Amino acid sequence: MKDAPPIPDRVLVAGLGASGVSVVKLLARLGKRVTATDVKGEEELSGPLKELEGVPFEGRFGGHSAQDFFDHELIVVSPGMASNHKLLEAARRNGSRVIGEIELASRLIEEPIIGITGTNGKTTTTTLLGRLFSAVFPDVFVGGNIGDPLVNYVLSGRKARVVIAEISSFQLETIETFRPRTAILLNITEDHLDRYPSFSAYRSAKMRIFENQSAPDEALVSKEIEEMGPVAARPYYFSARSKLEEGAFVDGDLLHVRVAGSAFSYRRDLSPLVGVHNTENILCALLAAQIWGICGEAAEKTLREFKGLPHRIEFVREVRGVRFYNDSKATNVDATRKALESLNNGVILVAGGKDKGGSYGFIAPLARSVKALVLIGEARPRIEAELGQHIPTYGEEGLEKAVERALVLARRGDTVLFSPMCSSFDMFESYKARGDAFRKIVEAL
Repeated sequence: MKDAPPIPDRVLVAGLGASGVSVVKLLARLGKRVTATDVKGEEELSGPLKELEGVPFEGRFGGHSAQDFFDHELIVVSPGMASNHKLLEAARRNGSRVIGEIELASRLIEEPIIGITGTNGKTTTTTLLGRLFSAVFPDVFVGGNIGDPLVNYVLSGRKARVVIAEISSFQLETIETFRPRTAILLNITEDHLDRYPSFSAYRSAKMRIFENQSAPDEALVSKEIEEMGPVAARPYYFSARSKLEEGAFVDGDLLHVRVAGSAFSYRRDLSPLVGVHNTENILCALLAAQIWGICGEAAEKTLREFKGLPHRIEFVREVRGVRFYNDSKATNVDATRKALESLNNGVILVAGGKDKGGSYGFIAPLARSVKALVLIGEARPRIEAELGQHIPTYGEEGLEKAVERALVLARRGDTVLFSPMCSSFDMFESYKARGDAFRKIVEAL
């Protein structure tokens, strides 16, 4: 395991999002001289700056200065700023170190960390795992990319039994010594190719979750991920498609978990979550929990009670015999593919948003289950070019018009699925805001 270098007296925090604000607070509490920089001006940052009232730091807003990056030995960067940004690359050449909030927090956390990454299913699996642990342990912290930065755990002064953290590829780009006791890789499919030069580069970022592990640690990986390469931790596998001698797998209507001679089985229908992708999420969570001694009745009770999360194949309502589902969290093609595989034929797919560079052709084999495609957003021309020859396609200027068109196209017994395949940032501030807008439109039909 790598030794973490000491935190220098002067630190630059690049980006004042939720994690950046918490980083400034933590560094100030540690007695460091903190400079914070953001491309946004003070007016746009009124919320974060209000949170930082009374916290000693120096602000540089309305743009980044190269000199600020050169003048600091350590830069703690927002995950929204690519690690190969020209200012960061220049700072590294000048001798600066660049880390993220996850790396900083982990250096100050003594409790074991369970880290979960993957293209899809991270938040669902992280939340379910948190519920499984909370059923047995009195204090469990669940955070990271799921919404509550890890530095907040450090700031809280809590001493949880375990820290469960969702970790994105962006956060893994800037680790140095981050070492989860249990590292989980759910899946890897094309995503964020607007940020990474290739799928291989994106995959490499995800694989870094295992980088600092050693023999006493655990690495949980989907059996469907090929060419893993060497992993120092002990590997455990889960699969919704293959039977396994050890690990977690499906056989008929049962989910089986086998770890070190301990075997438990659970009925799949205990959980209300639908789809093969959610079966994989459940298998992974049950496997991780059993490794930590959580199984049997406590696990069964949690499976029954966990209803899933908003914006993930979320049933909204039925209108004139047509069922509407909100899958706004589907910000890549694979997520939409899994949603389509979870639903019956007769789907009107509403999609589009900000293009992320992946291929939409993966949907073509499912064309028979899609009666029509209604497109919105910046990615509309590209999606139509790749899928228009396979699926009857319609374009609309906004989400409300798209929903109205979908209802006109649908017949009793059909499903309208809002599963964008794209990020939200051309029209909405987040996938949550986009999903909320879809729900309101459907409720008003």
